[in-house]
Amino acid sequence: MFRFRLAVVVVVSYIFVLFLALVLYWGSNQVARYFQLSQSAYEAFDHYERLSLEAYRHFKQRMDKLITASPAAEAGEEVSKRRLFEAMQELRNIAIKPSISGSNTSEEPQKAAELERVAHFTAFLDASEYRFDEVERLRQQGKRDMAVQALSKFSEQEIDGKFQPLIDAAINAERQKALSTQEDLEKLVVQSRWIAMLAAFAAIIFSLISGVLLLRSVRKPIETLMKGTDEIASGNLVYRISLDTRDEFTYLASHFNKMAQQLEIQQEKLREGRAVLEKRVAERTYELQQLNEELKRMDTARREFLADISHELRTPITVIRGEAEVTLRGQDRETDEYKDTLQRIVELAMQLGKYVNDLLFLARAETANLQFEWACLDLTELVASAVEDFQVMAQESAISLSLEVPDQPVWVHGDNQRLRQVLFILGDNACRYSNPEGHIAVALWLEGSQACFSLTDSGIGIPAQDLERIFDRHFRSQNARRSRDDGTGLGLPMAKSILKAHGGTIKVSSTENSGSTFTVTLPLISEAQDKRALGDRRRSSRGLTSANIGRTG
Repeated sequence: MFRFRLAVVVVVSYIFVLFLALVLYWGSNQVARYFQLSQSAYEAFDHYERLSLEAYRHFKQRMDKLITASPAAEAGEEVSKRRLFEAMQELRNIAIKPSISGSNTSEEPQKAAELERVAHFTAFLDASEYRFDEVERLRQQGKRDMAVQALSKFSEQEIDGKFQPLIDAAINAERQKALSTQEDLEKLVVQSRWIAMLAAFAAIIFSLISGVLLLRSVRKPIETLMKGTDEIASGNLVYRISLDTRDEFTYLASHFNKMAQQLEIQQEKLREGRAVLEKRVAERTYELQQLNEELKRMDTARREFLADISHELRTPITVIRGEAEVTLRGQDRETDEYKDTLQRIVELAMQLGKYVNDLLFLARAETANLQFEWACLDLTELVASAVEDFQVMAQESAISLSLEVPDQPVWVHGDNQRLRQVLFILGDNACRYSNPEGHIAVALWLEGSQACFSLTDSGIGIPAQDLERIFDRHFRSQNARRSRDDGTGLGLPMAKSILKAHGGTIKVSSTENSGSTFTVTLPLISEAQDKRALGDRRRSSRGLTSANIGRTG
């Protein structure tokens, strides 16, 4: 329906435009025709005036030639004759030119009259030449008076009586023709103006009426569609556009409703997909966080492990070097002394090998858990042997060392190398942070079902606020950092980890600038295990006591 109404409006508007175009085309053609007629009339008017001027000039030259008979007059007569005939030829060409409007019957009488006037001018000029020639013969015959009388009569009767009225009539005719053409042109312009005004007025009236009717038919559907599109664009996909017309707007509204329905379905699918995606992203994010934390933990453990290994390798190497230097400085030593020194060096080298093996094993397994070789150990012998080893370090700072152990073996279940490592850590710290010419006291005793070991130094001590943190990795007290800058804070945490794996504990009591005491407890093995350990013991007792062990550096 709407398309039909719109088509009618378009067709009628096209007819109006076509009518106006035809009117304008016809008017422009008429204006061009009348303008050309006017131009032709004025052009003929100019040619008649030129013909008149050239004719009178020629007549004057002929008269001067007849009267004076001078060569100059004769030369002027030839020029004026040529110009007269040129003007006559131009006038003749205009007369025989086809009419502007082709076969327009209204212009035929004018064209015939113009041709008749041209013929009269031609005949007159031919006759005038004949008369002038007769006057010339009379003059040549010596009949001058008769020649002058004939010339005067020709001028009065022919030129003034015939030629001048003929020229005036032709000029007046062309002037009337130009005026008539101009009047017709003005009438045509007025007619064209009224036609254009009437057509424009009719087009305006039709446009207003058709515009109002079309606006009334499309205003409500467009408002309904705009409201529906605004609702859908704002996210209200449940909104539906309702129109009761049977035109293109109803078709468009139904498609909008289908689009909104499809969008609602797609939006619901998107919400579901986004929820699933968010859940998966959250799960993957959590997994990545866990993996990242695990990687951080593994990297921290790797770095801590490498730091622990580097820290623990330093002490055995120092003892080996000290043992070798002390032995080499001596002279004439007994073979047993060299063997004893080499034995301790071998034991320390074995401990270094164990550290290296642990490093390789942990590098392959990517774990920081140390492996233990469990066995029944005599703690008395282990402590005495360890004290002998780090006596070398004590001698470098002139530190005295004393040892007090029970006479009988003290059996514990543990790893010999790991417990020796604990003793080295405590002994190395005591030697490093003791004042020169200080004293280190080592004691081992039994207390119920536990073996207790203590190491007391007279060093710089530990501030009270740092006592709870000295077993944390990489922690060093302020006075320790001021005293030595080569520590890493890994020894005591490693000792605590080893003792914890053995079921033991380590405690510390200290007074700043007075010294520190570290106390280690380990569980004793049962009586049956004690007897089995005594039966399997295949070594000679060193019989170390406080009397024969106490030496000063």
